[in-house]
Amino acid sequence: MNPKRVALWFLIVSVAASATVGIVAILAGRFGRTGAQIVLTTLTISAASICALACGALWESGRARIVPMAGIVIAVVAAALFIYGIWWESQSEAFWNFSASLGLLTVATAHVCLLALAKLTSRFAWTRIAAFAAAYLLAMLFIYIIYSTPKGDTVIRIIGVTSIVLAALSILTPVFHRLSRGDFESFGNKPEAFRRHATITCPRCGASLPNSMTATTCNRCDCTFLITLIERSSSGAPFAREGASPGNAPNTL
Repeated sequence: MNPKRVALWFLIVSVAASATVGIVAILAGRFGRTGAQIVLTTLTISAASICALACGALWESGRARIVPMAGIVIAVVAAALFIYGIWWESQSEAFWNFSASLGLLTVATAHVCLLALAKLTSRFAWTRIAAFAAAYLLAMLFIYIIYSTPKGDTVIRIIGVTSIVLAALSILTPVFHRLSRGDFESFGNKPEAFRRHATITCPRCGASLPNSMTATTCNRCDCTFLITLIERSSSGAPFAREGASPGNAPNTL
């Protein structure tokens, strides 16, 4: 069973348990410590499951393994620590600080994994890197506040700016994902490495030139050439397609 399916079942069970306990407490007219502990436990499991689902989605896409797996592991450890603290009522400040820090890293990693699901062309790839940096920077700033008391409002201002940047990038990423689809379709849905090759080589002198979908003139030897991609259709018959060469495709004058 894959991580995403496990997280989904944990989420279903925890939500059902929370609803059951809440209904029973309302009908019974009392809500004791045990009931509160059960609700907090199921809410913790639900939050961890949602984060694990986000990481599992990226895992299933096959485009990354280390980050989503790390996110799932951190989510499980953080949930276990919170559940331990809820039931054994830990009074240790260091314990709760560490648990909260893991929780923040879990949320940041889940957010990063969701953004990583977007398929972006090279012209929009910078938004993913910026969003990743903003997500983890925001988590680190909150962890800094947990462990120390900052003087002045400088850290708060940085948190505010980082939050706005992350929110803006999170909104723009799906938009750029949609815009990238048009670029991908114009290349016949070829693999990313095929679409993103930035340069081509002059067939006469070997100079590196910017990639172009039209006729290209070498600025070194004045050779003008047009790249034709030799492919095969779904029926197996060869056909020619004009466009930029991915470097290892045949170049024809």
